[in-house]
Amino acid sequence: MDNEYERRPGMSAGQLGRLIINLLTALTLLATVIVSLGFLITFINPYWGINPYPPPTMVPTLGSPTPTVTPAVTLPPTWTKTPTRTPLASETPEPTETPPVTLTPEMSETPVAVEMPFALQVGSPARMPNFVNDEGCNWMGMYGQVFDLNNSPILQLGVHLVGELEGLEPFDLYALTGSAPELGPGAYLFNIADHPIASEDVLWIQLDNGSGGLLSDVIYIDTSDSCEENLIMVNFRQVREP
Repeated sequence: MDNEYERRPGMSAGQLGRLIINLLTALTLLATVIVSLGFLITFINPYWGINPYPPPTMVPTLGSPTPTVTPAVTLPPTWTKTPTRTPLASETPEPTETPPVTLTPEMSETPVAVEMPFALQVGSPARMPNFVNDEGCNWMGMYGQVFDLNNSPILQLGVHLVGELEGLEPFDLYALTGSAPELGPGAYLFNIADHPIASEDVLWIQLDNGSGGLLSDVIYIDTSDSCEENLIMVNFRQVREP
């Protein structure tokens, strides 16, 4: 006599294999979609947290400066008469000759200071944390650019940096604009010390044409001993034709 309920047949090995292949195919497609979305988000926003190689943050370029007028230098008189001591009267003074009248020298004209063709760009100098190398606070330096009347970078101008900081020998450094292109078009860079040093009115910088012809006034730069201010940016801007 047959059983009232027949025994249901089990899944064959071929059917089980096809099921596993279908599952693996579905997982592979899902992983492909997730990876593609990750690449798409990284392309749109390279600064999101999952990107291990975000692009470097661009240094903002400061605006155009407003030229200032250098006050005229007033020279002292070329000669001042030294007062003489009045002799004491004797009991019977003898008549003396009256000395001739001495003419007072005329004042010479005050020369007008010539305005240099380059001056500091508005916002310079500016102190900031070191970003030009991996030394962090174990370094102090200065960088910058020089711009013409059209606000375009100028190459091959000379930048002269002179000073004496506490704990260091006096230094006299020279660099050409364009010698540090990794910091921007026409940039220059000075390595000053292996740690930040505070100073005031002992460090000065001046721009020339690369052959010794001066293009700016002497400009004194103050420094800080803070690790947040161990890089100094000094930009120049042309204010008139040479």
